Amino acid sequence: MKQNEFNAALEGATLLLRSYDSAKAQRSPWESLWQDCYDYTLPQRGNFYGTLAAANRRSERLYDGTALDAVDQLAASLLGNLTPSFTPWFGLRAGPGVNAKDAQALSPLLEKAARVMQSHFDHSNFAVELHQAFLDLVVGGTASFAFEEAEPGHHSAFRFTAVPLSDVLVEEGTNGFLDNTYRVMKLTLAQIYQRYPLAEIPEAIQRQAEQDKQASFRVLEGVYADGYDYAYAACLMDEGEPVLLVQQRLPQSPFINFRWMKSPGEVYGRSPVMKALPDIKTANKVVELILKNASIAVTGIWQAEDDGVLNPANIELVPGAIIPKAVGSKGLTPLEMPGKFDVSQIILNDLRDRIRHSLLVDRLNQFDGRKMTATEVIERSAEMATCSRSQDSGN
Repeated sequence: MKQNEFNAALEGATLLLRSYDSAKAQRSPWESLWQDCYDYTLPQRGNFYGTLAAANRRSERLYDGTALDAVDQLAASLLGNLTPSFTPWFGLRAGPGVNAKDAQALSPLLEKAARVMQSHFDHSNFAVELHQAFLDLVVGGTASFAFEEAEPGHHSAFRFTAVPLSDVLVEEGTNGFLDNTYRVMKLTLAQIYQRYPLAEIPEAIQRQAEQDKQASFRVLEGVYADGYDYAYAACLMDEGEPVLLVQQRLPQSPFINFRWMKSPGEVYGRSPVMKALPDIKTANKVVELILKNASIAVTGIWQAEDDGVLNPANIELVPGAIIPKAVGSKGLTPLEMPGKFDVSQIILNDLRDRIRHSLLVDRLNQFDGRKMTATEVIERSAEMATCSRSQDSGN
């Protein structure tokens, strides 16, 4: 590489890292809120602090599964109602600038093109990845969906990737849309060469990859609006100086970023889980207290006199156990509890209803054993079929 080309590449990589750091500073206030949302709804998914060991144990602190089930149902409903698999969910037609005669002539061609596109969507990983993107949308309020061209020879010309919210940073462009996207990936040297065939890899990285074939390196991709098109760049972040792998211009961004609801002055979206988070935490705590109270009710709390015969450390409360005691002493007696937790079920039912309402899964009331009308049977069957079909296509 010539000196002037090296300087241009270094300048491009430095600019990309500077833009990434700016976007990361804007995202950092959201990370604690996102972590709470994922901890209580998708405990194995969100990991914004980089502690994988802790992420694997988050589900141990969950006692109520209402929010987990509601999030999955809402994501499946979005997938089933907006983009149902193997069902035409979009169409092509001539624009308003085409006269009626030409529009009629173009109609069969556009219908054929729509069927071909639908076939490519159905034979790609579209449903699987979009379901994961909808989960991020419902929980975090913002989702990122990468739409790329597949390699020749595949069943589909499309390739999709649901970029986890923990790996993507977004910024609003001048038009108010989330046009600027930064994504951090961990790739092996073989994957880097496959994704960036013309990249020049430093010798230190090549030597490290020769010693460990599974060694992965951090790669930063950035796409940002620049006039009427987009600037795309990728750089290697594991060296002292950033190494530019590729830099080019694109007519369209490969990332589709969307939000559940936008508040004024904010870049990232607000999710229904954020609204229901207080009720989700409270319901989880109520179930935890109910389980603790149930364990006390089963095993009880006991008191014993220190009579020199009874040793509480050797007592096992099992059926048929014989506990020694001194003559004339009370031995082991149960401790009477001052109150009961009878109102917990009333509070818990109210909390669960509010969680389901916030996550839009109570469009039909819960079945309570009464007789259903024919209309309700049809609606429940259609909703169950839609969610089941969406969950099957998303797995």
